[in-house]
Amino acid sequence: MVMQPVIDRSRYFLLFPVLLIFVVCMMGEPLLSLSDDAALKRDDSTLRIEPLRVSALPGSALPNLTVDATGAALLTWVEPDPDGKGDRLQIATLGKSGWSEPVTAARGVGWFVNWADFPSAAVLDDGTIAVHWLDRISAETYSYGVKVSISRDHGKTWSDPIIPHRDSSSTEHGFVALRPLGDRFFLAWLDGRAMAGGSGKAMTLRATTIDANGKRGTDRLLDDRVCDCCPVDVVVDGEQILVTYRDRDFLEVRDISWLKDVDGKVTARGLVHEDGWVQEGCPVNGPAVSSAAGKNAVAWYTGAQRVLGKPSPQGAVLGVQLLDDSQTGSSPPQRLDDGRPIGRVDLAGLADGSFVVCWIEREGDDAQVRVRRWTPGKPLASSHRIARVDPGRISGFPRIVAVTNGAVIVAWTATKVEGGTRAMTVRLPLATVSSTPEPDND
Repeated sequence: MVMQPVIDRSRYFLLFPVLLIFVVCMMGEPLLSLSDDAALKRDDSTLRIEPLRVSALPGSALPNLTVDATGAALLTWVEPDPDGKGDRLQIATLGKSGWSEPVTAARGVGWFVNWADFPSAAVLDDGTIAVHWLDRISAETYSYGVKVSISRDHGKTWSDPIIPHRDSSSTEHGFVALRPLGDRFFLAWLDGRAMAGGSGKAMTLRATTIDANGKRGTDRLLDDRVCDCCPVDVVVDGEQILVTYRDRDFLEVRDISWLKDVDGKVTARGLVHEDGWVQEGCPVNGPAVSSAAGKNAVAWYTGAQRVLGKPSPQGAVLGVQLLDDSQTGSSPPQRLDDGRPIGRVDLAGLADGSFVVCWIEREGDDAQVRVRRWTPGKPLASSHRIARVDPGRISGFPRIVAVTNGAVIVAWTATKVEGGTRAMTVRLPLATVSSTPEPDND
């Protein structure tokens, strides 16, 4: 398997406020055309970005977002522990005046802190919070497991760690999708137990539940052969769970698959779209799934040489809407990027049936975090730059969620700071995220 090194903490330093202003400042950019397609206009001048200060230490990274039952946003990130020993997982809630002062949900020495395999949080309707992080099982490089802690008093106290997988082999257990499911939490993750001892077998996809008291459900197999290190994403509708992930067949085709899980059983599965991307190693680029107005949509990166019938040497970010309850039908795929995508996609569904997609796009030797409002089946709206970042692993995965006050929140790891990184967030009022179709290039 191909995995990447942990974050290099040797280059972190304090971020000055003026640099934050510079990162989020909107400046005009030229158009970028995709062959003979319609021009994908980059319109940064109309976007109002509201910086949201995060009380994160220099060296913080791996920000992630979720929302509670009221639509309020929660932010998690990892930062070096001030005592100089190990790391700590921080969590904050977004209120009218910005992010709350963070609380420490977990801390430890020897954690597995990786650019692509990041912690998360989920919240039940009654306010019970669960967080997950990764801890090493042995001294082997990719020997680590999942730990979960639960708070029933709004983060004041946290339970002892719970290990959701019933396996302690010196293999990988990570890339967790953690979501609320009624009165319990649902977890899906990549699990390497079948690979133990050099068996030659593949990475698997597994799932379980954990209730508010920390009781684990059955550790279940969902798929016995999947891509080794691409993030998994999940959307929950009542008791119905839609899991999306990068699959892997015996010819090394690594396209995006879905499965539906109901009452602890897989009831249907299929391919989101036949990209035909043959890749010998893991691309570390998973799908994103979200729901808007009762419809599910999936966005993802593909590195296939031909995308939608045209040459695509840089790959593409694609999106489809799944049209029926069985997920067997979908709208025609649409290309969502600006021509030079790195990927690392996230997706937020809105009440009007549209979505906001977030991804990383190359810009010369640099890269940008960009967003675009997307209504499946309609002409694309303009894309907007959120921040300039390093194109490499250090920039991690940007995250996005929709909140109740008519806005989306974007989080990313800032890298354009002298010697280090820092968790950053902004609020984008939806009224300024363009929904106007782009003009044709004719």
